[in-house]
Amino acid sequence: MIKTYVRLGLGIGIVAEMAVRDDVGSTNSDLAARPLGHLFGQNVARVAFKRGAYLRNFVYRFAELLSDRLDRNLIAKAMSGHGNDYEL
Repeated sequence: MIKTYVRLGLGIGIVAEMAVRDDVGSTNSDLAARPLGHLFGQNVARVAFKRGAYLRNFVYRFAELLSDRLDRNLIAKAMSGHGNDYEL
């Protein structure tokens, strides 16, 4: 949606780099991108699981694909519910 509004001339859009990577990289792109990380700082994405829920193998695998830090043991530790372990 944001890219559509920009293309219509309704202003600028601030989006994650991944949202414009393919558009800006092509030779016929009508969009221009400028890095703004120095203005906004580091972005953090989080993944959440319901504590105590049964997680199937594909969920563990998905989590492992999201981050090198996540593995089955770390997720199991967080799921066990000991204190403020959400930032393991």
